[in-house]
Amino acid sequence: MPHSKRIAPYFWFRLALAAGVILLVAAALRAQQSEDAKPSPLASGDSQQAALAGSWKLNQDESDNPREKLKSAVQDREQSGYPGGPGRRGGMGGGGIGFPGTGPMGGPMGGPMGYPRQGQSSGSEDQKAQLLQAVEPPSQISVAQKGPEIDMTDSESHTRELFTDGRKLDKAKKDAIQIPVKAHWQGQSLVTEEKGPNGEKISHTYELSPEGKFIDTLTIESKKLSTPIIVRSVYDKT
Repeated sequence: MPHSKRIAPYFWFRLALAAGVILLVAAALRAQQSEDAKPSPLASGDSQQAALAGSWKLNQDESDNPREKLKSAVQDREQSGYPGGPGRRGGMGGGGIGFPGTGPMGGPMGGPMGYPRQGQSSGSEDQKAQLLQAVEPPSQISVAQKGPEIDMTDSESHTRELFTDGRKLDKAKKDAIQIPVKAHWQGQSLVTEEKGPNGEKISHTYELSPEGKFIDTLTIESKKLSTPIIVRSVYDKT
């Protein structure tokens, strides 16, 4: 048998083997590219929960003044000609929002995180005070992760239990120190949805700034206000 004919089978065998190796390498590269294209673990809820965890202190210099925000919303309502506008001392008429006082943050208007203080007035006055409390940010927050539950506890041991798994939540009892709240992840932001004392729509958006600060953006929408109240609170890690 001529020498060239003996070599030919080996040549084609080695060529086929080389082609197979090339195909395997190409498949491995495609798989690696697919893994690289997947979202970073930092974008997932679990990783963001871990990033939010810790103790945080309110930075008043970088935060909005909640009382000024509330006053501005009331003034917008009065200027827009809503029924029960100017003319009643302390705020809006017609059973609207009144202002029994305008002390500094954390003053006598109520407890942190929307909890009433002991001995607070009842009825409509209590509802007014509760709305004022809702815009007051706590001076300190401790954030802890428990799977789909994120607990936010203030310096007076009041805890908001945020659940992101869609479970049905029982209504909190009066004066309870633990309040269950529905929440969900929107990208890397944790968003809550709640109802206020007068049927207001209240939401918090919790997120981290590029500088690593904890940002709480509160939005309150009410039929008694012509514009929503938006209060941005900034916290530094301690």
